[in-house]
Amino acid sequence: MIDLKENLVSRHLVFNEKNKVNKGVEGLRQEAIEIFNQKGFPTRKDEEWKYTNLAPLLKVDYKLFPEDEVAVEYKDIKKYLVHDIDSYLIVFVNGKYSSFLSNTTHDEADICILSSAMHKTVHQAVIENYYGKIAKNDDSLVSLNTAFAKDGAFIYIPNNVILSRPIQIVYFSTGASQEVMYQPRNLVVVGDNAQVQIIERHQTLDEKANLTNVVSEVNVGKNAEIHWYKFQNDSNEVSLIDNTYINQERDSRANVFTFSFGGKIVRNNLNFFQNGENCNSVMDGITVIDGKQHVDHHTFVEHIFPNCESH
Repeated sequence: MIDLKENLVSRHLVFNEKNKVNKGVEGLRQEAIEIFNQKGFPTRKDEEWKYTNLAPLLKVDYKLFPEDEVAVEYKDIKKYLVHDIDSYLIVFVNGKYSSFLSNTTHDEADICILSSAMHKTVHQAVIENYYGKIAKNDDSLVSLNTAFAKDGAFIYIPNNVILSRPIQIVYFSTGASQEVMYQPRNLVVVGDNAQVQIIERHQTLDEKANLTNVVSEVNVGKNAEIHWYKFQNDSNEVSLIDNTYINQERDSRANVFTFSFGGKIVRNNLNFFQNGENCNSVMDGITVIDGKQHVDHHTFVEHIFPNCESH
């Protein structure tokens, strides 16, 4: 029987060698795989996971690094987009960025992909200050993502910019020869007095029992505001572990709306860190499931400074 943890640990060295970015990121990856090797996947013996059993997902022989080049057209994905709005769009197909389906910008803000940002000098200060700094590094699934993340959305909203339209981040999986484990990584930095709306979705277009372990690191600057809408409505065989970490500076407002309508096992880890006075954190959403579907929302708010609110 496959030992997924051992498979991941044994393949990490080759992955890190093939996907060199810079010494800082490679060092983070190495530290992360050591933490994951030590802790392994969470079990129901862990207090924070006592209501969610990952064991059935760990018996699958996942493909770890899909190389399939699959042609996906706009007509294939249109129904999964909030398409009656004018938006920036970042689309990944089988873990790879699709420039054909995307609509990015560097005009009013930097809305692009993480792999590109990591290789550009202009973005190094943001990467060094925030990547791997907000998410909880001692969490085994965050560490697993850090160890294997190759790409995701990179969003930097400069100070005083109220973004003119929302951003949609959509990950599609289709046409793979076998089940795949994905490790997407998003980094969002909202400058002081800035505002942004983000819509995120992970969608499988075939019947494969894929597993996605996504990490989003978000920094909301002073008096800034973010609205993040998470749409979770996948097939009954697909599972999603969503790890979102939001650091808030004083007078900021962070709102996350989670719509969970489908999936085999869906686990949302939503974490806010209020690092300044007068922060406001809002966690809203709705779960509508049936049959053997399972959704677990785990929320955490750290009230570090006075006069903050969470709802």
